[in-house]
Amino acid sequence: MSSQEPSLINHETYAPVLEVLEKSRANVYLTGRAGTGKTTLLKSFVARNRETTAVLAPTGIAALNAGGQTIHSFFRLPPRLIEPGDVKRIRYARALRAINTLVIDEVSMIRADVMAAIDLSLRLNRGVDAPFGGVQMVLVGDPYQLPPVIEQGIESYLEETHGGSYFFSPSCFREANFRLIELTEVFRQSDPVFLDVLAGVRKGELDQNQMEILQSCVSSLDPVEASKTHVVLTGTNNAAFNINHRRLDDLPGNVQAYEAQVKGEFDPRLFPTEAPLFLKPGARVIMLQNDPDKRWVNGTLADIIETTPERLSVRIDEQTHDVKPGVWERIRYGYDAENKQLKKEIVGTFRQFPLRLAWALTIHKAQGQTLDNVYVDLRRGLFAHGQAYVALSRCRTLEGLQLSRTLQQRDLNMDRRALALGRLTDVQELASFRMAVLEHQE
Repeated sequence: MSSQEPSLINHETYAPVLEVLEKSRANVYLTGRAGTGKTTLLKSFVARNRETTAVLAPTGIAALNAGGQTIHSFFRLPPRLIEPGDVKRIRYARALRAINTLVIDEVSMIRADVMAAIDLSLRLNRGVDAPFGGVQMVLVGDPYQLPPVIEQGIESYLEETHGGSYFFSPSCFREANFRLIELTEVFRQSDPVFLDVLAGVRKGELDQNQMEILQSCVSSLDPVEASKTHVVLTGTNNAAFNINHRRLDDLPGNVQAYEAQVKGEFDPRLFPTEAPLFLKPGARVIMLQNDPDKRWVNGTLADIIETTPERLSVRIDEQTHDVKPGVWERIRYGYDAENKQLKKEIVGTFRQFPLRLAWALTIHKAQGQTLDNVYVDLRRGLFAHGQAYVALSRCRTLEGLQLSRTLQQRDLNMDRRALALGRLTDVQELASFRMAVLEHQE
């Protein structure tokens, strides 16, 4: 954690917010720019209320950063579009009934169906027919950052069933009367020049001075060379693949190939990892599924230790673990207008070791992380809402930031639907409950 970031517990900076969370018991949407300490604040709140608070996040990396568990593993939700019938009674329902507050980090990445499933599961397992089963909800995130992944073919279903694709779209969000707290003091970056540049990127509007500053960050290094000193962030899986395989080739020893088993219809562009998967001892990888034995989660970084036809092992936190293949299902989605319900069919399966190389990461995998040295690979452009802002704001300083080329207007994609919270019936009341956090005092 940077020396400019607030300490974890009992910091005066967060006292006004903690008072609202602990004394009002209101459902809160906590937002603010990248680096304003949203995750640090929630850790402080949880440390003070650990016996009655659970922390969840949509991805493994976000869950690790927040000190919690993934939403899907906690509620036992399938890794696909979720229908009401997928929400089941949980054998540890007593634990859910003991929760007073549920904190969800990186909420901008949560789809409408997942938010609705959280509400339904809490009602079902707590036996309380009230929004989110009567639990105080604290949602933490920035709508200017990455939106949820919405596969082709399900957007119309989400619109029909939940009124939209975003976390604030379902009726449960409106019924819960969320109040807004916005953090305004940035801790990840202290340089006012860098903060001004990031503010322009966040809004998707860069002036001439901001453009010139970013121009000074353009590097003559190619991404592979840059990955020796910087974490390379890319906009596409293909770009990360190419960088990682160049680095793999540089490692000594022979490569081991692990074939995937593909059945039915499974477009190679949708493979969750490579087929075949080429690995060597010493390779850095990222785990892609939650381990049933809880040795790792989706998003855990690891180093390859042994690669033989019979065995694949990794090292995580100085512990060595054998890895077994995982299975993914390809489901075709549609909407049955006559019966007003989701139509789905399993059309293919993919079986492979649940990991991939990680010298380069996609911007999605980097959300929530703070990095000293970042190289943003813009060779193929950026295509999703918030990608440019998330990528640049991972870095602490302008000095640690490198770009493969000048950032251009076409890289600053913005989806105004993600910013509006427009489905709320009390937008004015929500906007009036805006709380600025006091400036951090050393």
